[in-house]
Amino acid sequence: MIIIPHGGWRVPEELSGNEAVSRFDLFIQSDTCANDLFNFGDRVAGTIDTDVSRLFIDLDRPYTALPPNKNGVIKKMTLYGKPIFREDLFPDEIAISNMLQRYWFPFHDAVKKIVSSGGIRLILECHTMMAVGPEISRDPGKPRPIVMLEHITETRGAPVKTCDSGLVTGMMEQMKKALSGEENTIAEKFVVSDQPSGGFILGNYGTSAIPMIRLGISRALFLNDTYFSYEYLRVDELRIRRLGSLLWAAIEKFFYKTIALNK
Repeated sequence: MIIIPHGGWRVPEELSGNEAVSRFDLFIQSDTCANDLFNFGDRVAGTIDTDVSRLFIDLDRPYTALPPNKNGVIKKMTLYGKPIFREDLFPDEIAISNMLQRYWFPFHDAVKKIVSSGGIRLILECHTMMAVGPEISRDPGKPRPIVMLEHITETRGAPVKTCDSGLVTGMMEQMKKALSGEENTIAEKFVVSDQPSGGFILGNYGTSAIPMIRLGISRALFLNDTYFSYEYLRVDELRIRRLGSLLWAAIEKFFYKTIALNK
């Protein structure tokens, strides 16, 4: 099962005209190209994504994380500290409640429905990462790897693994084979995080019996002068297809060498 919570960059129609951010802001503040990069079609049991920007509804935060929470489900500032809404146009409590009912709850209800179907053997929560950590992050100003895998969350302040360490190591081995030729970072290229993820999705769905891994791919692989047009906000489709094929090859090999063997 594939979960893509931040791939959208559309302004919800209820808030159209209230935003202070540009198309470029929306594009860059999303998990750029994630919906296309991780679209594996009917090769997976299910894919849950959204076309709405995380700036207005962050599906990887609990619905109770409301202002003054700076990085909650509804945000006032971008990752770079720019106001999201025009002055005095931040949505009121009724508008926020309606948006949660329209976007947040259906997304998570769909995840729960697929998870409860009984046929899921692996959950991948998929993101694309900025090449350098933004101001509001755990790693501000630091170059990021090409691939980061996370499998630790927190429950009541204690770290909890969302899958066996051997599984996340096996996944990374396949990622290294698939993307070994990429050089788009000055940091270590492949990292398995040893820190708990702060995301709601990994914490909420990663503590069941189903193994779950959070997969982050650097946007440096495609948001560069070779593959990205700043004028048209367009990424080379062939590059995204190529990267998607490499990622799927790694995921498929990992699945059949590890998960499927443990039936």
